[in-house]
Amino acid sequence: MHSDHERRLRADLVEAISAVNHRTAVDVEAVSEYLLEEDQINRYLVGLQDECTRASFYCTATRSIVYKSITEEPPSTLAGTVPDVANRRRLRDWIVDQEWSWIHPRYRWLLDG
Repeated sequence: MHSDHERRLRADLVEAISAVNHRTAVDVEAVSEYLLEEDQINRYLVGLQDECTRASFYCTATRSIVYKSITEEPPSTLAGTVPDVANRRRLRDWIVDQEWSWIHPRYRWLLDG
């Protein structure tokens, strides 16, 4: 069972992907569910880039950003990495320097200032 917060987060993600992803046959509900399931203790969903076609995760084990294409099957395939994001300052700087189609609420405050 999902909490209210989880349901709102999922609805926000579905809405963001649906708003720009009308050109492909991506199952928005399934992709959203997959991305949120991947958002775990050692891998955090940062957000979506490139018109919601690429998911960016921060991987604490490797201290890097990993990209996954969400328009390819399966979305679990890694599409690239940004190595050496070794501390919070580097992570913050990387997040602020990117263009986001959707960003996880846990990081939105970084873009407000």
